[in-house]
Amino acid sequence: METSLFGESVSSGAFREESTVNPSLMQGNEERLALLLRGCLWTRVALTTALCLFVAMLAVQGAENGHTLDASVLIHLLLYSYAFSLVTWFGMRARVSKDLLAKLQVGWDLAFTAIWIYSTGGTGSLFIFLYLFVIIEGSILLGLYGAILIAFVCGLLYWLELHLEYHWALFPRTSPIAAAVVTHPANYPIANLIFILAAMGSAAMLTGSLKQRFSQTNLLLQEKSDKVQSLLHLNESIVRCIRSGLITLDLGGRITSVNEAAAAITDQTSDALLGQKVEDFLGMIPLDELDIQDATSTAPFRWEQSYERKDGKALMLGCSGAVLRDHKGDPFGHLIVFQDLTYYKQMEDSLRRKEKLAAIGEMAAGLAHEIRNPLASLYGSIQLLQGEVSLEGTQERLMGIVLKESERLDALITDFLLFAFPHVGERESIPLRKLVEETFEIFKKGPHSREGLAVEVQMDPAVRIHGNRRQIQQILWNLLLNAVQAMPDGGEIRVEGEEKRNRTGATSVSWRVRDTGRGITSENLARIFDPFYTSRPEGTGLGLAIVHRIVENHGGRIHVQSEPGKGSVFEIDLPDQAATDPSLCSDGDPEILGPEGPPSRGSHDPCPSGEGGDVSSELNPDTTQPKGLQRSSLCEQEARDHVEEQNPRCG
Repeated sequence: METSLFGESVSSGAFREESTVNPSLMQGNEERLALLLRGCLWTRVALTTALCLFVAMLAVQGAENGHTLDASVLIHLLLYSYAFSLVTWFGMRARVSKDLLAKLQVGWDLAFTAIWIYSTGGTGSLFIFLYLFVIIEGSILLGLYGAILIAFVCGLLYWLELHLEYHWALFPRTSPIAAAVVTHPANYPIANLIFILAAMGSAAMLTGSLKQRFSQTNLLLQEKSDKVQSLLHLNESIVRCIRSGLITLDLGGRITSVNEAAAAITDQTSDALLGQKVEDFLGMIPLDELDIQDATSTAPFRWEQSYERKDGKALMLGCSGAVLRDHKGDPFGHLIVFQDLTYYKQMEDSLRRKEKLAAIGEMAAGLAHEIRNPLASLYGSIQLLQGEVSLEGTQERLMGIVLKESERLDALITDFLLFAFPHVGERESIPLRKLVEETFEIFKKGPHSREGLAVEVQMDPAVRIHGNRRQIQQILWNLLLNAVQAMPDGGEIRVEGEEKRNRTGATSVSWRVRDTGRGITSENLARIFDPFYTSRPEGTGLGLAIVHRIVENHGGRIHVQSEPGKGSVFEIDLPDQAATDPSLCSDGDPEILGPEGPPSRGSHDPCPSGEGGDVSSELNPDTTQPKGLQRSSLCEQEARDHVEEQNPRCG
């Protein structure tokens, strides 16, 4: 920041007045000053060239008339002018201060003009008008105050030369084109002096005023341009940062612009989408209905539609649209805004499922007392009769059917209670790969295993999961059973898992169970986690519902991807420190509510299968005790007490 003789701040040449008003314009002012310097530089070169031609013309005319013109001084001045122009050009290339170059350029031109006028006849020279060019240059490069200063110096030089000539102190070089202003004896040429000084002052005031107005206009234009640029940047930032997808269409339905969110949601690139028909991108868009809605109502037009990405992931998009109109109100395109509602749709399904579970939970306690207790008494009584009465043939077969169906009904109630009240129990850090391998070993020895079944585990042994061991094993058991039932002729089951970390630094474990079975149709896929929904006649419809319930109770999420004929993938994400929702947990006795999942190896607690079947014999293949009596000795004791109350002879 410099200060001129008049106290003004001069930080950017010709626009120093504006720069102090708006410092943000300093860089733009420097660029404009450089442009003005180049303009003045080339103007000097042009004038110097014109003066060269003029001197040459005078020399030729003098030779024809027999006069010899001494043009040595003029030629040297012209050469110096070219040299200074070259130096100025190099200075601009070397990034010398534009303010310094402007001042040097005006100073040189002022000195050149004074010497040139002196060399061509002094106050009577034809080139007095060159002072006006210097004043105009000063107003352009130095502003209003600079123009006034240059006009003052030009007037001072002219008066000084006139005064010295009048008093015989200065003798300018004679020139054939000069008209004498000072003659002797004569009066002082005051009128001529006043005229010249008035012309210089008027030129300074006029050009300075015009320059100042131009600068102010340019300042206002720059401020407006900055505001427009700010608005454009704000608009671009909003369009770029908004999380909703945004595309614009022309009247032909072709995409004219796409924001980053639209490309990210659809897994596309903006360049690839530009120029495409919107039907080829998002599918059928109701543009006709959008036009009608826009013309007849002010309410927003909304709709939902599905979209399948290139990676095969299906999305549910919530869309809205509007007609784009110009300042005259004529339509010139459409605006489509969409969001990925897949997660929210999953949340809605989860909430609906929880509402169903709440209703089922209200029934569970009554079922536990109204069905299971009489069933326990009935089962125990039949076992006592079987041990005391000798049965043969049809009677023995019918007694076995009663016991078997009682066991199946008890397993169904156990599954139902496990689904309605999944008691979380104690949690621990579990090595997931080891748990998977143990569950596979038990599963292979059971009756559900088939010939041609291949099992593969792709998981780092260091992966650990935080949860209830028996319930995590229950999830694995039910998913394995579901996979085997989808592969009646055998196939491959693969379990994968890895740890993940989100943006906040929280860790979770993601594991998947893949099979090569017959897959699930899209109609069934939306209902597979609904309780009592099954596609198998012998199923109870509780296996996958229990899986979903346990995962949800551990604070996790489960996703399913399936295609008929290509198998299914069940993906489960469980947080490292899952928090149990108290509203989903039961405070009841685990013995009454049923088992919590497949026990670890060596345990003698029973566990129902994912579809209501009893897998206790599979988990305990060596036991010889009847399956009904493995549940609890409490059942038998309760049956004996009930029989004694009804018939004292049974003591």
